Amino acid sequence: MLIDIDTHWERTHYAPGEHPLEPWRDELPDHLDLLRFAIGHDLLRCLPRERQPSAEEFLPVLAARLRETHESLHPAHDSTVSERLAWMDRIGTHHCLVNPGAYFEELYFLGPEAFAEGTRRCNSYLGEQLAETNRLHPVAMIDFSELDTAVAELERSRRLGARAFFLYTDYGRPPGRVSPGHPDWDRLWSAATSLGMMPVIHVGNTFRDYAGWGDIGWQLPESSGIPGLVRLANTKVDRTAEDLLSALLFGGVFHRHPKLSVLVEETRAGWLPWFVKSAGRSAADNPVLGKWPYPRSGAEMLREQVRLTPLPGFGDDDALEVLAALPGMTVWSSDYPHQEGNAEPIELYRPALDELDPGLRANFLGGTMRESFARMGDPLDQV
Repeated sequence: MLIDIDTHWERTHYAPGEHPLEPWRDELPDHLDLLRFAIGHDLLRCLPRERQPSAEEFLPVLAARLRETHESLHPAHDSTVSERLAWMDRIGTHHCLVNPGAYFEELYFLGPEAFAEGTRRCNSYLGEQLAETNRLHPVAMIDFSELDTAVAELERSRRLGARAFFLYTDYGRPPGRVSPGHPDWDRLWSAATSLGMMPVIHVGNTFRDYAGWGDIGWQLPESSGIPGLVRLANTKVDRTAEDLLSALLFGGVFHRHPKLSVLVEETRAGWLPWFVKSAGRSAADNPVLGKWPYPRSGAEMLREQVRLTPLPGFGDDDALEVLAALPGMTVWSSDYPHQEGNAEPIELYRPALDELDPGLRANFLGGTMRESFARMGDPLDQV
């Protein structure tokens, strides 16, 4: 069974009233401003307003491409169930987790006052879009500012077909200002496992804190300019994932909820072996740090309960090396239809993929994820 854990639902046109953020359409940014927000807002917000580059300044290559071709970061694409199932059948994919499209970035652009209602509308929209098939599974967006309300939305999203939900950070801080490792979150993790839903750490939800670090004097003659600034804005993604995973590990969440699995998507892959080694070392009994309080080691918890997908189309050329180092943690995805994904996603891994042990290859392409869902008691259907 092939299971694709990272695809997206993109649209170029919406029928009147169909857009999930319809009440705020007049407030949404244009395409280039949205890209500026998605790629660098968390860094740019830390600069004085007079030193924040415009979207044209910050993304000159994408701005030029948008003027010439009306496309920028991703090719234009209109997702439909029939289109997606036909593509899956051609690839040989049985199930896909389907992340929201670009509108999830638009939701963050609106700010916290619209977030709760906006997330509900987004979940309703994607659930309705995918309702006619049991092979496409929505990934929900949840407002964690009030955890009882978050649990209720998690339950509603599952009734709409969702099998996963986004985690996010609030500019380097935990959502709702309470660490997800805190026992207050246990009601949510209990609901997630009983509902058969996995939390997802996905790029674009990992807003970072660049306060003090973002002002590199990009506008000065001696500086690295925009090329340095835009690159700085794309750092810390893996560190934000590490913060979330560390909270779950050292807060005891993986001990209290041993059926929980966490998916990490589009944060690159090469950092994971070192993180498992380092966190595992910190979790061992130590004469200075004391005794580890749980029967399973920290490294065992991470290996059993964290899953990460590499993205070769975005530079993860060491993807299969990470698979060799952590075979039970590394799983496959396409990121279709995004540019850094590929309409032929399995081909990105060849010929090395074909040289893998057949059992390892099968687990990478779907077996590990099938086991993760089954462990929660709600396996994916055979197709």
